[in-house]
Amino acid sequence: MKIVSSDAPILQSDRAYNYGDGVFTTIRVLNHTPELLPWHLSRLSYDTSALGIHIDIERLQSAIIAFIAEQREKIRQNADDHTNDVHENDADKNEHQDNGQYVLKVHISGGEAGRGYARDQSQPSLVRLSVHAYPKHYDAMRQRGINAISANTALAIQPVLAGIKHMNRLEQVLIKREVEEAGADDAIVCDTNENLIEASAGNLFFFANGAWYTPSLKGSGVNGVVRQCLVQGLLNDNVTLNVGEYSLEHLKAAQAVVITNALMGIMPVSSVTFHDSTTVSYAIEHAEIEYLNKLLHANKQARTL
Repeated sequence: MKIVSSDAPILQSDRAYNYGDGVFTTIRVLNHTPELLPWHLSRLSYDTSALGIHIDIERLQSAIIAFIAEQREKIRQNADDHTNDVHENDADKNEHQDNGQYVLKVHISGGEAGRGYARDQSQPSLVRLSVHAYPKHYDAMRQRGINAISANTALAIQPVLAGIKHMNRLEQVLIKREVEEAGADDAIVCDTNENLIEASAGNLFFFANGAWYTPSLKGSGVNGVVRQCLVQGLLNDNVTLNVGEYSLEHLKAAQAVVITNALMGIMPVSSVTFHDSTTVSYAIEHAEIEYLNKLLHANKQARTL
């Protein structure tokens, strides 16, 4: 495993660039603390292992912690300097780091070169850590809820890759285009068998008949860190959680729907417009949603699983 600077150019021989051969995760950093870090590390360990990419997870953890410490020092120095000669890009980069809040992306490539699709096993995996602005519009969106559509683009069924947050995200690009064209906030996505899977960039939970439901990810989708955290929390609390194959008709009958990921946390859905042009509204202030928020909050600062 080789850790490269986020400023280093991406080489044409990089397998992530050529084939999408790699995985990634996006971590919310708040008050200079990486939220759900053990869950992110566990996911990266599982995903890289599934793809046969070698990483040193303890070294990666140390690198992430050191990188966040460096960012904290940069923010402190910029606050102390109050100079006007800061480069424009640096100013933009630090503007979104108020209160130590930003997005840390961990990008792991399968390495360089190789003969066609086959990897050169002598080449190490490549790790890049980069800083990005936290989507502040999530706060306002959480208050009003998400207006979603049911996407026309279906996810392919591929059990070997199911659950992994790999770099082949072309399906999500098409889904986001649908969202933008519809003027919606997000989309509910099914697989090619018309089973519910997830949202465009988050997992899906819905509450109906006094219980929570979430789609199975055996064939498609990404097993997000918040999803994993909530599933484990519900099981630990002996709360009924149904994981299985569900259709859009099941979603129409729900009382509450949420989308989850590491950046938005638990985002309530206020409405979904379906393929038949019907729109169903859902409660965004619901006791069961608040319960999920408490479960997530209890795990955000965890140091170990």
